[in-house]
Amino acid sequence: MSSPPYPALQRVGPLALLPGLLASHGVSVDQVLDGLSISAAELRPDTQLPISTISTMLDRASGHPGLEHIGLMLAEAQNHTALGPVGQLMMSCETLGSALGTFVALQMANSTAAAAYLLPVGEDYALGFGIYAPDLPSSHIYDASAGVGCNMVRDLTGGAVRPAEVLLSRPAPRNPEPYRRFFGCPVRFNEGQNCLILPGHSLGFRLPSADAQLRERLFTALQQQIAQTQGFAARVRHAIRPLLLAGDASHRRVAAHLNLHPRTMGRRLEEEGVTFEQLKDEVRLAVSRELLARTELPVSDVAAALGYATPSAFVRAFRRWTGRSPTVWRREERKQDA
Repeated sequence: MSSPPYPALQRVGPLALLPGLLASHGVSVDQVLDGLSISAAELRPDTQLPISTISTMLDRASGHPGLEHIGLMLAEAQNHTALGPVGQLMMSCETLGSALGTFVALQMANSTAAAAYLLPVGEDYALGFGIYAPDLPSSHIYDASAGVGCNMVRDLTGGAVRPAEVLLSRPAPRNPEPYRRFFGCPVRFNEGQNCLILPGHSLGFRLPSADAQLRERLFTALQQQIAQTQGFAARVRHAIRPLLLAGDASHRRVAAHLNLHPRTMGRRLEEEGVTFEQLKDEVRLAVSRELLARTELPVSDVAAALGYATPSAFVRAFRRWTGRSPTVWRREERKQDA
């Protein structure tokens, strides 16, 4: 099933604040970085690190008193500016909807491990972030991404737009109050995705910082950066993750998303030594492991989140990938974490 190895990297962004936050709680950054083959000097906003390394850092940091909600703490003073040039580009857009759509289109400049998305949910929209890297992610990454997203929407609109609800695919914490206080709206845990629910009408909010010329210049530069640095299989993998949530990650739909004929997409993937089904299976396996390990969702709900028509179809696929049923895999994974 596996395709050639790829670098599952994530821009450091708000994590650059980690050394100072640790120091303020009497924790040496060296304790958190021990054995990870990186130094504190590498925790700069524009640096890209393996997302597995970022997960380990956050999980270690959260084990110290006062840092249990490390993701929210890192996000507290961050907004779209933490996204670097992508955030600058967002400010130049005409409306909030254009800014968020542009962010989703070019977010791959910041990550080859996770995809941002903007999907309709009834009359509202889900602005979300989904990891597809093979290693199990830390729940604190999702806390941080949701926190930055909340501040991003608020600050782009001068406080006029805030989320109506927040969904997180993580267990409910012992004390959910910091989440309610941070987001200022209902927060639901044990969900199949990590997203902010934004009122549909809010996407038409006009941004005071709009600059058409700057937008065109930055958009072109970021498009070129992605084209020059990312392989084609990476682009397909990045597209599959949100399309699973949208309910159609078929070969034809992914090709259309990339403005390609399905045969052209298949041929280009073949040139990189991989097939579409291999990539789709890899993403499905990564997401299924995450939902089984990090939530209490029934297997039937996990199957639905992955686009399977029936739970039994998912169980057969998961057994083919891992040699175990989802229920057995979940039980064994939790024994290891206990």
